[in-house]
Amino acid sequence: MAWLKPETEQIRAALRQYAPQLTHEPIEFFAEGWAMWVFRAGDYVLRFPKRQHEAAELEADRRLLPELAMHLSTLVPVPVIYGENGPNGAPFTGHCYLPGVSLIAAVGPPSAARGGSPEIRLAPTLGREIGVFLRELHSFPAERAVELGMPLKDGPASRKDYTDFYEDVIRLIFPLISCEARTYTEMRFETFINDPANFDFEPRLIHHDLDRQNLLIDPETGSLAGVIDWGSAVVGNAAIDLWLPLIDFDQLGIGGQLQDFLDAYGPVDLERARTQVEFTHFLWPFHDMLYGQRIGEDDFVEGGIKALNASLPADLRCD
Repeated sequence: MAWLKPETEQIRAALRQYAPQLTHEPIEFFAEGWAMWVFRAGDYVLRFPKRQHEAAELEADRRLLPELAMHLSTLVPVPVIYGENGPNGAPFTGHCYLPGVSLIAAVGPPSAARGGSPEIRLAPTLGREIGVFLRELHSFPAERAVELGMPLKDGPASRKDYTDFYEDVIRLIFPLISCEARTYTEMRFETFINDPANFDFEPRLIHHDLDRQNLLIDPETGSLAGVIDWGSAVVGNAAIDLWLPLIDFDQLGIGGQLQDFLDAYGPVDLERARTQVEFTHFLWPFHDMLYGQRIGEDDFVEGGIKALNASLPADLRCD
């Protein structure tokens, strides 16, 4: 079931029932993600799922984030409002607005020029701050995270997920892409899936979607202000959360802060972690393509194909 974007009066009616203290606050559209419509009502952020199966993200947030917030020194959005039957019959949650701007708003998408925008200069301590955040997150007791309802993605489960994803790519994406793209995709998936070392890890609580969209930056200092969008959190391979420092720090113009990150984060097998994050990076165009097919948006599909083609080796040719 898909839910329509809620109207202002629908939201106000829901607030009268579930958060009457916000009834007279100004309501404005705030953002849109793959899974949620996001609005702001006064000093609160309201999240409305787009589809029924994505409502599970709200329940996961309600279980995990209050306890996780006490474990972290970085701000995270803790739901304090819950409506079981909101606009269009969908549930919704609300949390206090976290100050800051997303990293992507501060410096642009990964394809933008290096070094950030002139308006917001990233702090020289940002790498260390991200290291502290991830050290604290990955030290949250994994058993407790599972008790709170986070999916357990240990080695065997992780390998199955990648195998199932590959089968979806073969079935749904291969008919759309070139022979060269299919050949390269086969090589990358089969090399990764068939290496047992990629699935030999101790499961940890991970954010699982730590990128420029989901890190908040203090616009005055350029420091880490908060981390949002926890709907993908699982107990799985901690290396997945290292994409930002190991892949994107260079593009952000803070590659020199990698050692500060590592000093704050703690010991890590860099060779194995780089293998994981490079494969995670390779998968992003396929997520776009499959998502675009699922919701019927050709722009996502075409953008994913373009990004995949840009990643192919220049000398790759099919016979």
